[in-house]
Amino acid sequence: MTDDERKLLRALYLFYKEIGPCATPNLKGLDEEAGLTRGDLETAVRSLASRGLIEYWELGPAVRLTVEGLELIMELEGDVEGPAR
Repeated sequence: MTDDERKLLRALYLFYKEIGPCATPNLKGLDEEAGLTRGDLETAVRSLASRGLIEYWELGPAVRLTVEGLELIMELEGDVEGPAR
């Protein structure tokens, strides 16, 4: 996993923790939230989506963690309790 992919997963996890499982942030502004350039964000989105770790909607465009992506970032972050529900 690249640093950019991890930054994106971390940003999406923060949205998940704040908003809940329905958190689906728009790509506009997500680059700043994740600390990535727009090009790096797009590359990370393509890579993570191709591995089934995030879902991507072109209409928004927006992204959301999948169950697999959530489990991975929780493991990487050492979050054994998981998000508050």
